[in-house]
Amino acid sequence: MRRNEKLLRLASVLEICDEHDLTDDCVFMYCSKCVNDLANRSIEAVQRQLDKPEIRSCRIPLVIDFEKMTNPDYWLKSKLFCEALSERSEPLRQKILQLVDMLQMLQMKILQVDAEYAEQVFKRMAARLKKSTNILDYKKWKVQHPHPTMEQLERQQVQLTADMLIAGILEYDEHASGDEIAEVKLELVRRCLRHGQQLPENFIEECAKLKRYSYWKGKHMFMINYHEIYIYLFSHCFEKFTEKQRIVLYEYDVQLRMIHEDMMKLKPELKDLEKQTPRTEASEQELFRFIHPKIGDEEGLLIQEEVVRLVRRYGVQMICEYLQRMAREEKILLPPNPSTAYAELVRLGMPTGEGYSEKHFRNHYLRK
Repeated sequence: MRRNEKLLRLASVLEICDEHDLTDDCVFMYCSKCVNDLANRSIEAVQRQLDKPEIRSCRIPLVIDFEKMTNPDYWLKSKLFCEALSERSEPLRQKILQLVDMLQMLQMKILQVDAEYAEQVFKRMAARLKKSTNILDYKKWKVQHPHPTMEQLERQQVQLTADMLIAGILEYDEHASGDEIAEVKLELVRRCLRHGQQLPENFIEECAKLKRYSYWKGKHMFMINYHEIYIYLFSHCFEKFTEKQRIVLYEYDVQLRMIHEDMMKLKPELKDLEKQTPRTEASEQELFRFIHPKIGDEEGLLIQEEVVRLVRRYGVQMICEYLQRMAREEKILLPPNPSTAYAELVRLGMPTGEGYSEKHFRNHYLRK
């Protein structure tokens, strides 16, 4: 059995067990043995991942549904653990709880993506695609528009970005919140697109996702924060992409750079802007109140950006677990009052809607 597919098989066997009369001793013993063996192999497989100094594969999340599999009830809902059989199945129950704890540790480890390695992966991919792609659409457009105006280049920038989103490049990212969607100025986007172009129903949400990884240089150049986008692609979905999507991703990057080069030819002053480090939203906010006192302002800003990404992309359970880990690493100093922490995280962008209530947050905050 490959990789962590043992976990999928374990879940499948528990479902099969539910189809049988587990009050029969022979059936119970047979099912228990199958589940126990698979649980042992699953624990060994997860432990091998935990023993690695760092996670360098984006395949792991594709065979583990962390949202389900880190919840004990996902496993213990099986009839094998019902009240009537609880005494006999208790050792197996403890083994499943051990597996859940290990999966939670693995989930936290995967969140700490090696950004440099992720960048290397995509640069290698780009080098391969560079040898195999056809003439770029922007090159064809330039033949028809040898002396483009800034307005024409801005429209091409928007059209190129819209086509990339429609191709599903951000399809696997966390769903956008209501606040993120409210920030999208869809009518301004439509004005730059081909007249009459039909947009998919989820287009505004895809635009909201893109805002997480983008910023503006001056009034003209739409920029991608490559550090952020590499982490998203590597962590969540790269192996789910089709070959066509991989080409779209590569060609978007190349053509956006071409557009920026042509913009700088029209306005040389943009070259100075292009060299500047992006000002993130986090850098413009008041510093996170719970940065550890031993941390300086420069490192504190990096920690704040980490917290902002965390609270805007993940659920409450993962947020609380990750904050606890940061506290153990002495990056932050968490307050004992959950309401104080909740208010500060909301200020940094944590949603407050369904699944993010203060009551739900309290249930997970500082849980051991």
